[in-house]
Amino acid sequence: MRCEAMNRRSFILVAAAAFSACTSGALAEDYFGRFIGKFVAEFDNTDGRKVTLQEPYSFVDPTGNEWDVPTGYQTDGASVPEALWALYPPFTGNYRQAAVIHDYYCDNKQRTWQDTHKVFYYAMRAANVDEKTAKIMYGAVYLFGPRWGPGTQPGQHAAPIKATPERQEAVVKELQTMVAKDNPDLDDLVAKAKTIATAPESGTP
Repeated sequence: MRCEAMNRRSFILVAAAAFSACTSGALAEDYFGRFIGKFVAEFDNTDGRKVTLQEPYSFVDPTGNEWDVPTGYQTDGASVPEALWALYPPFTGNYRQAAVIHDYYCDNKQRTWQDTHKVFYYAMRAANVDEKTAKIMYGAVYLFGPRWGPGTQPGQHAAPIKATPERQEAVVKELQTMVAKDNPDLDDLVAKAKTIATAPESGTP
């Protein structure tokens, strides 16, 4: 009887541990990070795009890294490719919080370009931008946004992809279709986005 009770207790403990591990994994997968402070900015009245941050603002990504933006930082959303502006203006909607974080680190280049673009995705999701919109914007920024550091000079393996605004817009539309159909994870999204962006244009021999 004692042995049976011990086996039953051991089973319960193991099952509880397994359930806890699964639950923790699910929570971690759904955690995108958090903002510190409030987004308080002054908007330029001329075109509504240029903003000046009035209070310090930070984002803590899912790995615990803090992305701080100081008071007085001014940006116009230039890190977001022009092809996205018509569909997703950089300073409207919930993703403007993420755009300020992204712009600042594209300007100062303190982190790698890959991490900087990825934090744009996490910050959008933390700001309640829906998953598919965030993925489309992340894919476009990864393809056509700023790059710096090793391998990013012209002709090198990580050099920026050159494309006209019209080509960028066409690629973004293909990203929309692909994400709506497949909803890939971020790694698969990047791989497929590269294939789309580097494919010959329609009508090109």
